[in-house]
Amino acid sequence: MEHKFEKFNWPLFAVTISIAAIGLFNLYSAVYYWGEKGQSSLFWSQLIWMFTGIILMFAASFTDYRIFHRLAFHIYIVINILLVISIFFGKVVRGTSGWIQIGGLSFQPTEFAKLSMIIVLAKFFSDHPIPDGFGLKDMIRPALLMFIPFVLVVLQGDMGSSLFFVLIFISLILFAKVRTGTIIVLLIVGLSMGGIIYKFGLKEYQRSRILTFVHPEQDIRGSGYHLMQSKIAVGSGKLFGKGYLKGNINKLRYLPERHTDFIFPVFAEEWGFAGSLFLLGLYAAFLLMIVEIASKCRDRFGIFLSVGMVSMIFWQIVINLGGVLGLIPLTGVTLPLMSYGGSSIITVLIGVGLLESISRRRFMF
Repeated sequence: MEHKFEKFNWPLFAVTISIAAIGLFNLYSAVYYWGEKGQSSLFWSQLIWMFTGIILMFAASFTDYRIFHRLAFHIYIVINILLVISIFFGKVVRGTSGWIQIGGLSFQPTEFAKLSMIIVLAKFFSDHPIPDGFGLKDMIRPALLMFIPFVLVVLQGDMGSSLFFVLIFISLILFAKVRTGTIIVLLIVGLSMGGIIYKFGLKEYQRSRILTFVHPEQDIRGSGYHLMQSKIAVGSGKLFGKGYLKGNINKLRYLPERHTDFIFPVFAEEWGFAGSLFLLGLYAAFLLMIVEIASKCRDRFGIFLSVGMVSMIFWQIVINLGGVLGLIPLTGVTLPLMSYGGSSIITVLIGVGLLESISRRRFMF
């Protein structure tokens, strides 16, 4: 056992567990109301998912990550089948049919689809190096690998999550190197598609979120309510916050979706700017450690796997915080290791396990 832990990346593990522990304490506050009982079931559920994820993380860390190079397409196909099942038979939550329920257990295949796409794209880019950079024809196959889960998630009605598949793909393709002419063409196509999607692909409430982002004060009691309450909660925390379990914007139920999308305002209200800065510092350290693992990895598959992981977590942090702070439109995206959600936390922890495996095996080549 000592030999197994000899090259274990303890700093990465410590930062991961620190963020997850802060997330648990913050979630308890998010679901706890003054003078009320019976609100802690979400906390205990998250605790169970957390321990399950940590077990899977250790299992992944002691598995040779290169086995996923061989299994990449098998994993990708299975997860996409689950996405199809969720479209037709999935449990509908907030207008999205993205949950598969088996007995009392429900999970969201979309979260696992992000990881499976990273694995399959890492395999593709590691197997098909193009020193001069990818052209349009070269991008057809990897784009198709992204497009399939993207469309399936859109069909579930989850536009927010579908955005991640595009962002992760762009991050990986840019890292793999793309010709300048190809980037220009893709920018033109992307802007054109964005206009078409806004006009014909978005539902009314999704378009209203974009308008609310521009002018949230125009409908404070309606479409702008979520964002205004989020800003009030963050601002009222001031420098050092109101103290644990003392955030009245949350406790008086003014803050919506406080345990998922708006988990950060709960934290900012109670711990203030100083606490928020500390949390962001942990996230920054987390991302930099993953970048370091990628830089020291000795095979292409491990490098692309690491880059895919850092892009997934980076974009999730940026989009969640940007949305709740009013910097970008709200998309209903959760904050990694902080928001409630078993599928999300297990996906991130399995990803950390793969990173640990990559980090450990750089000493074995």
